[in-house]
Amino acid sequence: MKSTLIQMMIRFGGNPRCLAEVTGEPSTKVSRTILELQNQYNLTLFPAVYSEGLGLRKYLLTIKGAHIKYETASKLFHPIMNLFRGDIQDQLFSIILFADEKVMKEVDNVLKKISGSNFFISQIKGTRKFVRDPQCYDFESKRWKCEDREELKQGSTLDGPDENDIKGVATIQVNPFFDLRLIPHRHHVLKVITGFMYTLGNLDFIVQVISKDDLSEEFPDVLWTAEGEDIFVSEMHVDRIRLESVLKKLKNRSMEIILSTKSPLYALGYSIPYEIFRKGMWTYPKIEVTVKK
Repeated sequence: MKSTLIQMMIRFGGNPRCLAEVTGEPSTKVSRTILELQNQYNLTLFPAVYSEGLGLRKYLLTIKGAHIKYETASKLFHPIMNLFRGDIQDQLFSIILFADEKVMKEVDNVLKKISGSNFFISQIKGTRKFVRDPQCYDFESKRWKCEDREELKQGSTLDGPDENDIKGVATIQVNPFFDLRLIPHRHHVLKVITGFMYTLGNLDFIVQVISKDDLSEEFPDVLWTAEGEDIFVSEMHVDRIRLESVLKKLKNRSMEIILSTKSPLYALGYSIPYEIFRKGMWTYPKIEVTVKK
């Protein structure tokens, strides 16, 4: 039942009552299986959000050698941050932002003041998202026995999203086990959330790689790959055993590798910036450096 249930979670999320309805199993049995997957197999679940469908553009920043603590860097551009990844060895971190061109000019000015010229900015054109076939997971050995996977489809663009749409997406991001049937405008929301991604196992490390080529097909561990301006950014979640072989294979293929642990100090994710959605529009804050006296 575990593999079948995960297959349904990819489509419908993790709510036991929803899953009971589509599988025909009692909700108590579904709940027990979900708890077993979480406690014994370290299941994590998160929605695949097509944020571009809400009118949000994303940009990648990589900053190297800046004298900024990760605790500060991870909050540097709140509330428009999407992801933060800090390297555990080098003073190197990346941020994915929701922004427009005006905001990015302000971000560029800020980065020049705090890190000199040792940073890189690229607009993200699109993102591919992947899930492994749960039938390939051996629950006895807790290892993958094959590399089959599926690419989740891209979402649709909503024509004039409203606050219910935005809050609905954010609700599922915060809690992927929320009952989708209780989301107002859920049919709108499910045009933007096209499925759910998951991981299994003690995946203590996050490998984010920036490369000239799309490496999505070369690593079954890739959860997502974003296409930038003449670059690709891919992310993998791996365990300690897999880490060595991944890094070895990436050695001559990458422009930059950010190796993070699954700790709030090194890796954070954020929901869409619902705080700045006002009267049907994204109202971005002004980005500037404040000097303490």
